[in-house]
Amino acid sequence: EKWEEKEEKVRRAIKQILKCDVTQPRPLGPVALPPADCLLSSLCLEGACKDLATFRSALKNISTLVKPGGHLILCSILEETYYKVGQRPFSCLYLERASVEEALKGAGFAVKWLNETKINLPLSVTDSICFAREPTRQEL
Repeated sequence: EKWEEKEEKVRRAIKQILKCDVTQPRPLGPVALPPADCLLSSLCLEGACKDLATFRSALKNISTLVKPGGHLILCSILEETYYKVGQRPFSCLYLERASVEEALKGAGFAVKWLNETKINLPLSVTDSICFAREPTRQEL
């Protein structure tokens, strides 16, 4: 397939685009959806959360979107306080591996797989970490 065909295929598959605020107990607001088999969060929570308490709360909030036995795939940057898009800097929450693991466990998730990769960037050195967790509760 050419990229144009792939793009069109993805566009046809998208049913709805929803606003999500992970800092709220009901991240999708008034929209009610059945819990998902899998939820992917990639480089979002560290930008949306101002402190570790908000990060912990956000994980609990999004856990309600995952069905029992479902999975959360979390990709996050560790030990970073900002990132740049072009020349514009954006702040992000400084996270350490242990605090991310503790927050995930506190939100009811269990470690299924963990990978940590060190990446050297021109302006900083970051640790990139990807978690996949499964809820431990019988019901969310």
